[in-house]
Amino acid sequence: MAENIVSLEEEALSSNLKYSNKSGETERLVIRDLELLQAIKKQFSHHRFVGGWKHHVHGSTRNKLLLVLFLFVLVILGGYLWLAPWLGERIARNVSQEWEISMGEKMHQSMMGQFKIDSVKTKLINDFYNNLRFRLDYPIQITVVKSKEVNAFAIPGGHIVVYNSIVNRMQKSEELASLLSHEASHIKLRHSLRNIFRSMARKMFLMMIIGNESGLAGFLVDNANNLKGLEFSRTLETEADNHGIRLMHTSNIDAGGMLRLMEILQEETMGKEPPAFLSTHPVFESRIHNIKTQIDASNLLPGKHESLDSIFAELVK
Repeated sequence: MAENIVSLEEEALSSNLKYSNKSGETERLVIRDLELLQAIKKQFSHHRFVGGWKHHVHGSTRNKLLLVLFLFVLVILGGYLWLAPWLGERIARNVSQEWEISMGEKMHQSMMGQFKIDSVKTKLINDFYNNLRFRLDYPIQITVVKSKEVNAFAIPGGHIVVYNSIVNRMQKSEELASLLSHEASHIKLRHSLRNIFRSMARKMFLMMIIGNESGLAGFLVDNANNLKGLEFSRTLETEADNHGIRLMHTSNIDAGGMLRLMEILQEETMGKEPPAFLSTHPVFESRIHNIKTQIDASNLLPGKHESLDSIFAELVK
């Protein structure tokens, strides 16, 4: 008989039991005895007409498949957005510095073919950096390339690429020192490496799902160009700002140059598309406020650096 029951509808003082008779017609039985109602529920608890919407959802093969599909998509999304980046960052933090430097050298070689290097300014800017005397345990090497873009970016392991257009916008040596301290801080704090491994982990995760392994080999070197547009979170940018300011303070250089650099870059956005440097190193009011706070808290009187000023004058000729 249970197979013929359509539904059990509960009301305040009674329950209506709908069922199909032998003629196929639906009839209704009103049950007012609560003990009888509970007995029916207990006896036929495994039937859908007793279970209500929950039993309907779990009892329907179609709904079960939809539920499984939903959970599968949820797991994939969670793995892509959170698990894979977390694993990538954990791996990056445990990479040896020797391997990072070797990898960065290959990445630098891979991408320099697309640029026109300004060899004169490259030599000058490396002399400038060496005179900053920043204490970092990475072999920083800077390359100046010719481009109309206002950009600069760091490669894991020690390479920094600076576009000549951003140097030409500067007026004081402290602004260049700020730029180099910021990019060197990205290297020191492994920001570029961590972002690359996060991206790589996501790609590998998708490859595992779709079963396509082509293009995985040599991922880091082959995708070196992504560094030009590598976006850093506000947290990482602030961390690089603060570390860069500390580097400048230890070398007795006016950290106000970083504030002026931010202001110059902000002016570049007026009435036009933001330059590449601002797209990858977003300038927020909170960042500028943080830089001012860091500078005010230092109470340091910067010294004069005639060698830096001299080299800078040659760079911006």
